[in-house]
Amino acid sequence: MSPLGSPAAVELRNVELHYFAICGRGEPIRLMLEDAGIAYTEVNLDGPSWKERKWDLDTYQFNQIPVLKVNGFNLAQLDAILRYVAKAAGYGGNGNLQDEAVADMLQAACEDLHVSYVRIVYGADAVNQLLSYVKEHVPTVLKQFERLLKQSKSSQGYFVYEYPSPGEFHLYYLLYALSRLHPNLLAEFSYLAAWRAVMSTRQGIRAYETSGRRKEMLNMSPSGQNPVLW
Repeated sequence: MSPLGSPAAVELRNVELHYFAICGRGEPIRLMLEDAGIAYTEVNLDGPSWKERKWDLDTYQFNQIPVLKVNGFNLAQLDAILRYVAKAAGYGGNGNLQDEAVADMLQAACEDLHVSYVRIVYGADAVNQLLSYVKEHVPTVLKQFERLLKQSKSSQGYFVYEYPSPGEFHLYYLLYALSRLHPNLLAEFSYLAAWRAVMSTRQGIRAYETSGRRKEMLNMSPSGQNPVLW
């Protein structure tokens, strides 16, 4: 039985998450697995081990991680992994094409925000660019998310359904990472702040966040770990 109260479509067995020992793109996957109560183990790679193994295309399609190994199947690409777990664990769409399109748009928008964040954090001039990124670019994007959330008809406070859509696990992590740069990030976004509070009280997420198992480093750059704006 999934945490949504409906049976899981597929039993996910022998689940392994292959990623670096950071939050990064592995964290939305961890959050969904934890929320769904799916047991998994991690294979944490470092730079040398990843360089040695990345051309094993049977495991690491597209020469990238995260990869989720589940039921003997190797899954690459963050969005594809989230959608697969969602469908298998009972977080799938409701059959309404418009609702499902909104969920897809949200997930794509989260990917856009994640890409911009990574480019800045790992950029050669990250120290100088992070402040303007947090003050100017991020609030512009959050206004778009806030507007989408205001239009939601979910009685539970989510973006689309009566439970989180795949992109919401991605957004939840992004707000966690961006709040490290700007602790008062959501001060002017009441809907997003309320949504984040709802997500944080979900049993699996709350248990994970209080377990001490979350990776300490957000990414492999020292630039993205500490506040640049208060």
